[in-house]
Amino acid sequence: MRLTHAIDSSLGLPPSPSREALRWIWTLTSTDLQRDTRIIHKDEVVAGFGQAVWREEQGGPLDLFIFVDPDHRTNGIGTSLLSWGERLARELGAEGVRAEVPEGDLAGHELLRSRGFAQVRSAFTMSKTLGDREDVPPPPDGVNIRRFVDGDERALYEVHEESFADHWGFRPSTFEAFDESLHADNWDPSLVFLAEAGDGVVGHLVAFLDENEGFVGMLGVTKPWRGRGIATALLHRAFAEISTRDRTQVKLGVDALNPHGAVALYESVGMTVERRLDIFELDTPESAARQALILETGLT
Repeated sequence: MRLTHAIDSSLGLPPSPSREALRWIWTLTSTDLQRDTRIIHKDEVVAGFGQAVWREEQGGPLDLFIFVDPDHRTNGIGTSLLSWGERLARELGAEGVRAEVPEGDLAGHELLRSRGFAQVRSAFTMSKTLGDREDVPPPPDGVNIRRFVDGDERALYEVHEESFADHWGFRPSTFEAFDESLHADNWDPSLVFLAEAGDGVVGHLVAFLDENEGFVGMLGVTKPWRGRGIATALLHRAFAEISTRDRTQVKLGVDALNPHGAVALYESVGMTVERRLDIFELDTPESAARQALILETGLT
């Protein structure tokens, strides 16, 4: 997408996987393209694009993704797209709005704050350059790492819901919605791995192939089994598989304040931070608490 690449280039950032993420959103049955997307043309080019994502069964804030051509940033396009997204959130009954902006996009930060948004969190995109043949160390004692097979859908759903239940921003999902999300676009079961221990599945990793790289979309281990090297074993298995698919880089996204040591884990397997996204919310309990703190302390 020319627009997303132009934005990344203007901020000195490598290309983000925005195109693949948008394609995935567009294939969800909960997405109504006429309702949930907005395109703004200027001088016969796409100068701005907005994408809204919200699932009624999950609730929570409406996720709003806004892209504005760097050559048109002073034309009120971002303001127009934010107004549209805020209005849509109210119409759908969403619990506020959530938007993200790259760390270096100071104008984007200021625009969000001017409309009452408060920064509530940050996330990292981390990456690793893969070798021609990635090593796969043996898994921890008593743990078996295996590939997903037909019939594992329910086990994958259950381990995902359990392992992410204590993560920031998590919203429980129905099995049907979860399964649809997985199969919406570029689903490849040969890039899905399950960790078995004790009496069942205790960890999972779901990876995808983007146009130029691999991407780890999900990685989780249930609480009783954390700290035993299972996530590391899953990552090594995925890295090895992705390295055989004509991809030389792998990426993933992570909560910058993940309380379970995820950032350090990814660094331990050779990943580094390539970008930070600051997450802002409007009309949510967390943004209200943040705004109250700002008023009390003067901090932003």
